[in-house]
Amino acid sequence: MFLCVIICLLILAQEGTRGGGIAAITGNEPDSFYNKNPGRTRSKMLYNATRFLAIVLFVITLVVHGLIINL
Repeated sequence: MFLCVIICLLILAQEGTRGGGIAAITGNEPDSFYNKNPGRTRSKMLYNATRFLAIVLFVITLVVHGLIINL
């Protein structure tokens, strides 16, 4: 349950796309330093942490489910 709360907080901490849904689809965002170096931004770190914790939660869920079924 703790992991779920952490994932929710990470998702809420992420910034939305600039320019609405069309900019997200077409990629028409202004050219900036952060767009040229996307691997080191706060958004990228939050995205990677969220993805990692979601995978960990999925694996833990499968393991716990397997243990309960085998009891």
